[in-house]
Amino acid sequence: MEDLFSAVFHKDTDWEMDRFHFHDLCEILLVTEGTCSVLTESEMVRAGRGTVLLIRGRQAHLSTALAGEEYARYVFHFREEDIRPFCGGGTDLLEAFPREGSRTLYLDDSRIREFDFLCGVCQDRTPLFGKDIRRNMAFLELLIRLGEISREERRLPAEREETDPGFERVLPIIRFVRENPEENLSLEEVAERFFYNKYYLCRVFKAATGISVGKYIASVRIQYAAGFLRRGCSVLEAGQKAGFRNNSNFITTFRKIMNISPGQYRQQFKEDGAPEHGNG
Repeated sequence: MEDLFSAVFHKDTDWEMDRFHFHDLCEILLVTEGTCSVLTESEMVRAGRGTVLLIRGRQAHLSTALAGEEYARYVFHFREEDIRPFCGGGTDLLEAFPREGSRTLYLDDSRIREFDFLCGVCQDRTPLFGKDIRRNMAFLELLIRLGEISREERRLPAEREETDPGFERVLPIIRFVRENPEENLSLEEVAERFFYNKYYLCRVFKAATGISVGKYIASVRIQYAAGFLRRGCSVLEAGQKAGFRNNSNFITTFRKIMNISPGQYRQQFKEDGAPEHGNG
């Protein structure tokens, strides 16, 4: 019996994705140790132990661990069409996955232990009788549990994100950039708006989120433009709507962050084809 999913466990001391990636697979990210920032579309999620991120296919995302911390996580990928046959009656195994962006759930210690056991079964590649079926059963049980937690609305509370003083300090900047991506934002303008020296702002933002403030601003604006491209806007129009005054600069920045040109990105969604896979 073929597996319905792929599952890997990663542990890194330093982890930073240099660009967004997107794929046609649904993704489950379960953090077991350390803290990371995850950008999905224009949202930033601060994920610590017990945080689960659910990302539907085709949603661009990027993760970065905080410097000096060991970052460990399980990553699952699966095709939506492989799970649909197991949905029926009142159970939609994909109910917890949002249509756009990501959903964040939080596991308490007892649930972390439960999920750690299920993840272990999913990764058990011992070539013994029945192991393949048990792996798939464990994965389906994992999806059921995620659906139950989602229905209980046990999401990561907003105030939990602010318990770290460093992150709380930069949260207004994160929200401002997210809510005003079309403005011609620059590091100097953002620093002045929030009464920071720009060099000090760079230090505190990087320490709190793992990424530079410049990279965050550019990422939000490019994701904003990507939304217009998916809806059929021309490359020029999408760039202008996202605050880029120069089309050449927009194309260069888009390619650097997304690893694909805006024209190719637009064409893939126009044809309803599957974007190129990232690496997890």
